Amino acid sequence: MCLVRIYADFNGLVQGVKNPERIAVVLDTYGSLKDLSNAGVTLKEGLSIITFDASDEDEDLEGHGTALFDPIYKRWVVEFDEVGVRYVPAGDRAPIRKFLCISCRENLYNYSEGKMVKVTSPCPNCGNDVRKPYEPPVT
Repeated sequence: MCLVRIYADFNGLVQGVKNPERIAVVLDTYGSLKDLSNAGVTLKEGLSIITFDASDEDEDLEGHGTALFDPIYKRWVVEFDEVGVRYVPAGDRAPIRKFLCISCRENLYNYSEGKMVKVTSPCPNCGNDVRKPYEPPVT
């Protein structure tokens, strides 16, 4: 099984949801949403994910963990496994000029205007919520 690798802002590190002794990163940024949507992934409890953030020109921070929904703060986090966060060689940092709708796979990035559909707007092609990858779990 290939793990999805998504951007996460490591300035948003918090206490783990399931295991408070572990570190977790909040998934609440445009970059996280774009990477999830481009990969066709909607967050689900227990989903294994690799998160990354730039450290410097030569290195990235990377953490392997599990997606968990924080019921107190109503947000998704990736709680890191026992390895935690590690330094890895920097990945490709070229701008990705696509943001695919999770539902219809239409590119929401407007090349001619150089901008994105607002993430608070529905997809102009299918009408589904652009934030669908962040939907809370059904209880």
